Amino acid sequence: MKIIAFHSYKGGTGKTHLSANLATILARKGYKTVILDLDFRGPNLQTLCAIDGNITTINDLLFDPDLTGQDILVSFEDKFKIPLYAAFASTDFRKMGDIVRADKKQRQRSLKRILRLRDELSEAGFDFAIIDTSPGVQMESIDGLVISDVTCLVLKADDFDITGTKSMVTQLYSLLDSKNYVVLNRVVAETCPPEHGEWSPSDLKLVESFENKINEEMRMKVITSIPCFCEVAREGSRNIFSQIHPDHPFSAHIEKLADRILEGL
Repeated sequence: MKIIAFHSYKGGTGKTHLSANLATILARKGYKTVILDLDFRGPNLQTLCAIDGNITTINDLLFDPDLTGQDILVSFEDKFKIPLYAAFASTDFRKMGDIVRADKKQRQRSLKRILRLRDELSEAGFDFAIIDTSPGVQMESIDGLVISDVTCLVLKADDFDITGTKSMVTQLYSLLDSKNYVVLNRVVAETCPPEHGEWSPSDLKLVESFENKINEEMRMKVITSIPCFCEVAREGSRNIFSQIHPDHPFSAHIEKLADRILEGL
């Protein structure tokens, strides 16, 4: 099983949306795929996947040694007709607080249970686990990053995001043993949204110039630049966009991201 983590310096970059859509595309390609929500401080994957009601979450797994990976998995096979599963972080503020207030011993137990979950999912035949992490350098985010084969650092093209992300990359990403890529998301150019999802020749030059700047400054490859699409923004976080709109140019960009990650594995 290969693990792909989505991370960012700050919130609001769209990493949850990207991780869910990538997982959907991989499942559509026939890979048995699970999304793991490790964003314990601001979980919204339940909203994106339209999950309501009382479910057993990853938070429960971290504090209850009797729970296993099978206890927290939610299947979307019947709903979407693809081998897609998810394990969610709790939206209960008390359980979110338990994670934030965890002492050193509990953090060690949590890491061991995350490692056990990884092994259980691998033994269950999953091809991919896609991890949505908390932004920044929270310990629970680092746990997700250190077990990953690939890290996608999601970045918006603004100075605040770039400066903070560059500092984080220098201090943290040099310690990781994964393949690390930058995903530029919600890129705004002169022609926005681009016609049929493709950049105009003039915009392509601007995007490529910006990608080269990121490559040089962060010493990380920009694996793709995803345009800002009004239709995606209008949908908000109510569904997995590429599942509802498989023929939209945004979905084609996620497909391209999937193919490039697969090529690098």
